[in-house]
Amino acid sequence: MMKPAACDLGSTGENINLNSAVNMKNILLLGDSIRQGYESFARDKLQGRANVFFPMENGRFAQYTLRALSEWKESLTLPKIDIVHWNNGLWDTVHLNDRPAGCDGGAEGAAVCPVSVPPEAESDASPLTPPEIYRYYIGRVLTRIRQLFPEADVVFATTTPVIEEQAPGVWHSNREIEKYNRIARETLVPRGVRINELGEFAAKNCQALHRDRIHYNDEGSAILADEIIRYLETEGLL
Repeated sequence: MMKPAACDLGSTGENINLNSAVNMKNILLLGDSIRQGYESFARDKLQGRANVFFPMENGRFAQYTLRALSEWKESLTLPKIDIVHWNNGLWDTVHLNDRPAGCDGGAEGAAVCPVSVPPEAESDASPLTPPEIYRYYIGRVLTRIRQLFPEADVVFATTTPVIEEQAPGVWHSNREIEKYNRIARETLVPRGVRINELGEFAAKNCQALHRDRIHYNDEGSAILADEIIRYLETEGLL
C-alpha cells in the first residue's frame, strides 16, 4: 500500500516548541476531505487556546484510516494528545458508477459535468464499505486511536450530507449516510465516544454553502470549524 503523505507538524504548519504546549489542549483532527476543508479554520480560530494537528492526507474510508494511523503518528512531532476529533463515512457510503469521475456538481444544483448521471447509469448496488463492515472497521479505528493516544478524549463527527442529484462517477444517498451515522452512534457511544452531530448541523446550516456536491466553500468550512469549537466547549473539553 502507498505510504501515507507527510503530516502537518503543528498549529502553524511547522514544528512547534513543545514546551509552549504545556498549558494548552492538543487536538488531533482525523478524517476525510470535509476535515481537510475545516482544519485550517479550526487551527486559526484556536490559536492561543489549543494546538491543532492533522495529517495532510485525506483519511478516506475507515479501513484506510486504520491502516494509516500509525504512519501519521510517526510523522508527527506531538505532545500528549488531549482530544481526537475524527470522522469516516463519506468514502464508505459511496456507490461507484460507470460515468467518469473527476468533476463535481455545482452548488446551485446544475452539474459542472456535461450531464448529470442519468438513471440508467450502472452503479454498484453496495456501497464501498457495506454497513456491517463499516461497523467493524470504525470499532477497530477506535481501538487503534486508543492504543496510539491513550489519554485522549475521542469525539466522532457524523457524516455531512451531499447533493444527491449531482453524481458524476460516484453516487451517495443521504438516507444511507444517516444509516451509517446511526451505526457509528450504536458502535461508539457504548465505548465512551462522544458524538458531534456535525452532519445534522451541516444539513440545517450549510445547505447553501456547498462548493460542489460534497464539499463546502470557505464560508461553510469556517462555520463547521466554529461548530466543532462550540461542541468541544460545551462538552468541557476546551
